[in-house]
Amino acid sequence: MMIKLLTLSNTAEFERITEQELSLIAFGTPWSSPCQSQYKILVHLIQRYAGSMTIARVDVEKHPGIARKGNIQTVPTLIVYKKGGEMKRLVGLQSLKTLHALLSAMTIPELHKNTVGGGAARPSFFNNH
Repeated sequence: MMIKLLTLSNTAEFERITEQELSLIAFGTPWSSPCQSQYKILVHLIQRYAGSMTIARVDVEKHPGIARKGNIQTVPTLIVYKKGGEMKRLVGLQSLKTLHALLSAMTIPELHKNTVGGGAARPSFFNNH
């Protein structure tokens, strides 16, 4: 069973996700090699943090309105949001180690639980294949 990244397709969806307790949004394009590498790294984070936060991506070419809301100048860009506010912005390809350290340092107790395999703990919006 493979977990895929949630792909945001409109500004309402973007706002709903970023208003959550904690979310990580990856802005990129499907043809960019660094963006594709970043997405693969994010799938590993989903497996670790499922149930604790939302991790999603936005295709900035298909959805320029969302890219404007995020003030995206370069891809890939990753932004961590907490309840609608931007907490951290990372520009360029980020390693799994860097992202794990960043998310582990967040001061939200639920983030430190590993809920993978908990069945009901896995959010329903992940596409399973």
